[in-house]
Amino acid sequence: MSALPASQKAGGPRVDATVGFAAAAAYLILLALAMTRVSYDVWGALVVAPALTAGSLILLTRARRREVDPWIGKLLVVAFVTKMLGAVVRYAVTFEVYAGRADAGGYHGSGRRLAAAFWNGTWDQVYAAEVPKMGGTEFMRLVTGVVYIFTGPTKLGGFLVFSCLGFWGLYGFYRAFRIGFPEGDHRRYAVLLFFLPSLLYWPSSIGKEAWMLFTLGIAAWGAALVLRYRSRGYVVLGLGLAGTAAVRPHITLLLFVALFIAYLWRRRSWVESQTGLLGRMAGIGLMVLVGGLVLTQAADFFHLQDLDPAGVQQVLDRTQDQSSKGASQFSVSRPKSPGEYPDAVVTVLFRPYPWEAGNAQALVASVEGTLLALLFVVSLPRLARLPRLLVSTPYLLFAVAYILMFVFAFSSVGNFGIITRQRTQVFPFVLVLLALPLPVRRSESEKLAAVGPPA
Repeated sequence: MSALPASQKAGGPRVDATVGFAAAAAYLILLALAMTRVSYDVWGALVVAPALTAGSLILLTRARRREVDPWIGKLLVVAFVTKMLGAVVRYAVTFEVYAGRADAGGYHGSGRRLAAAFWNGTWDQVYAAEVPKMGGTEFMRLVTGVVYIFTGPTKLGGFLVFSCLGFWGLYGFYRAFRIGFPEGDHRRYAVLLFFLPSLLYWPSSIGKEAWMLFTLGIAAWGAALVLRYRSRGYVVLGLGLAGTAAVRPHITLLLFVALFIAYLWRRRSWVESQTGLLGRMAGIGLMVLVGGLVLTQAADFFHLQDLDPAGVQQVLDRTQDQSSKGASQFSVSRPKSPGEYPDAVVTVLFRPYPWEAGNAQALVASVEGTLLALLFVVSLPRLARLPRLLVSTPYLLFAVAYILMFVFAFSSVGNFGIITRQRTQVFPFVLVLLALPLPVRRSESEKLAAVGPPA
């Protein structure tokens, strides 16, 4: 083969430089035009987006090096771009279709005031007014204010920042799957996880959904490490649990109980632990201590004096009364016996049905729920392996335990609009069930047995 002429060899870099220069010039022109025609709420995103993209590409480069499957590395880049587009769609629907009638508008106002107070020296007074207590809505006001200190009060830019957090939460779930369930179908899980419409849309705005997805992903990552006897997992897990507890401590409680069940169920010898039997006993003691703190915080969140069945019933009744209002209300399916549990599962995970959709968002949710239900049906050969895998895979037990408790807790919600947003906190675990490995045919298993395990 003859060598390329020198002119052709030099053509590549020259073309790249020309394209880069043209793109930069087009961006500057677009930025200049936007600054004269729209408010900083919109054009500020043109400043935020490049910074987010640059930082995320650096992290994605490291993620791709860690990933042994190059196909996943390419998927991650596409998934990040798609998640950013999800933020743009969510912004348009929130402020153009619904005229800002959403929690994001309130968080934006609080964040703008907090950021202004930081720069003009009145932080103490404004902070006392905007964040009278640390938790829930007030905590999200503070997070938005911290974001705006660096970005300025840009609504669309804020949506991009929170959507980026949501993306890295999804990546945390993916890493948890790879660590905790390495025999699972990781490609299938990645496609479902990164491109499920609910996970692209709802956790892509300023608000609790994006924060919860981010911190739940961290917690799941840490849980997978802990269940694989890796000591650093406790640090990662602690960060995730602290993040979820700052906004929704009841979700933290569900997560912790599910992990504790899986932790105690681990059947492998303590010798496989990096710290031995003493380390494992210390881990149980630490989890019991943390569990007490989480339980106390959840009780404070619901203003409960006593943690007993009557108190739990009171919380569920109050949730049903408060949520069963508005055009999207429906009759709840709270299970009172094991026989009623399937109906609760269908309601929490898959409804509304197409004929129950009252608006465009509900219609999209109904289509998604129907397709997910059908995917479960066609995945029955995979699901047939679930009982055996539950015994051998602690992370899978962790996911199933969380799903069952989440369904029970949220079966008291009687509004499709609320349940559609809230179940983004359980979908990453539900999708694990759809990524169970296919049964190995007998002839294939015999071949593997003959060849032996890989070196």
